[in-house]
Amino acid sequence: MEETTSDIQETIETAESDALQNALAEAEEQRNLYLRTLADFQNYRRRQQDALDQIRWTMVEAFVHDLLPILDNFDRAVSAAVDAEDGNSILEGVRLTQKQIAELLERFDIKPIEAVGKPFDPNLHDAVSRVESVDHQDGEIVEEIQRGYTIQDRVLRPSRVLVAKKSEQPIENGGIDTAV
Repeated sequence: MEETTSDIQETIETAESDALQNALAEAEEQRNLYLRTLADFQNYRRRQQDALDQIRWTMVEAFVHDLLPILDNFDRAVSAAVDAEDGNSILEGVRLTQKQIAELLERFDIKPIEAVGKPFDPNLHDAVSRVESVDHQDGEIVEEIQRGYTIQDRVLRPSRVLVAKKSEQPIENGGIDTAV
């Protein structure tokens, strides 16, 4: 009977050892799978970042490619200004260049913010000063100091504006109130 107990004990130890070896092998396999998955994910993230960088540079390159002829026109306008006796041809050249810039911005969905005559909107406008006025409603934009732009539906740069402050009396000092 002692021999049977010893055989049983040995069989149990062998089974436990085999189970432990199987569990260790399974754990090692899972660890390797985790490491491969982690490496794949890191490679995926790097490839995505590289693709985004490539798209960004392609867009910048396209924008600059379209901008360079406009810069050339400005250079020609400056040269013409030095040589010209009448300012009309220079003015016409500058207007054409301005039109080219507006068309380029439009192609990239960059649009000017309409300001003058509109109610002040702090999401679109930056008030530089308030101006007393009998001709405008309180809070109406009287003058645009610097044009603002949107790109798609986001404000790229707010318009810098003068905002009306309703006045019932004649205006002194040009109506400018330096306290905004």
